[in-house]
Amino acid sequence: MQWLAQLQQAIVTWFQTAVRTTHGRIVLCGLLVGLAYFPFWFGFLAQRALKGASSWFLIASMLALGLSEFWFRRKRLLKLQASEEDQMLGHILIVVCVVLFPFFRFALWSQSLVWLATLIGIAISTWGLSFFRHFFFPAFLLGMSVYPRLGIISRNIWEFFVPPNSLENLMAQLGTMGLNLIGQEATANGRFISLPDGTVEVGWGCNGLDMAVTMSAAGLLLGFLFRLTRSQTLLLIASGFILAMIFNIPRIMLVTIANVYWGKWWFDFWHGFWGGQIFVGILFTIYYYVLMAIVKDEIKSSA
Repeated sequence: MQWLAQLQQAIVTWFQTAVRTTHGRIVLCGLLVGLAYFPFWFGFLAQRALKGASSWFLIASMLALGLSEFWFRRKRLLKLQASEEDQMLGHILIVVCVVLFPFFRFALWSQSLVWLATLIGIAISTWGLSFFRHFFFPAFLLGMSVYPRLGIISRNIWEFFVPPNSLENLMAQLGTMGLNLIGQEATANGRFISLPDGTVEVGWGCNGLDMAVTMSAAGLLLGFLFRLTRSQTLLLIASGFILAMIFNIPRIMLVTIANVYWGKWWFDFWHGFWGGQIFVGILFTIYYYVLMAIVKDEIKSSA
């Protein structure tokens, strides 16, 4: 692909230029922090993907969209120049991060924090503080992709405003209603669904919020990508959230039946990677038609 060849050539040219200047060498030292952090970042995402989580897709989408935005607006980016004060500030931030990184490797969040600060230092020293004014949204996307445990962030925010287990209890109730509709004798007690031959707990990972947040963020990204209006983007975000919550109900029903009646292998299948991807595929297929309806409406209104 032509764009990939251009990107490779740009990276090689930049590296050859960087090693000749003090600024370039400091930036290269900062990039070593990212090189050391990358295996932990990628390893965590791969592990979560194999368990059926959807956060990897959200992070990959944010990273791809952010980088593509920088690439397609690279001519404007190259026109930005950092002042001497901004360059010094950025260099200090990079050097401090490089020195501190070996002492912050005790946890994933601490490594991501240092790497994020390093990226900020690189941006300030290269393009100046005005970079964040001109490229706020793609910079925000890249910043959000630095920490792979977005589910922890959404969980902490949710539990701060909502009573404990409220969503799990609701999903257990809805799942029980669905099971009763298909002829199963199910009862709900809090976050537990009971069938005549066994009981299943609806834990945090099964309450649907992770996928709902992913779909909402996907709506934001798609709204930006298709240049939709604010109201259309909000509609896309809300549609993704609602669809994810609705689709979580039949998944809870299926996993409950698999756990009680079908055995461990089928439970692991539907609760793990492949079952998760099947539901994600169906969900995104329906979401695609919602997106196309909104995009077509935008085309008609602008015609």
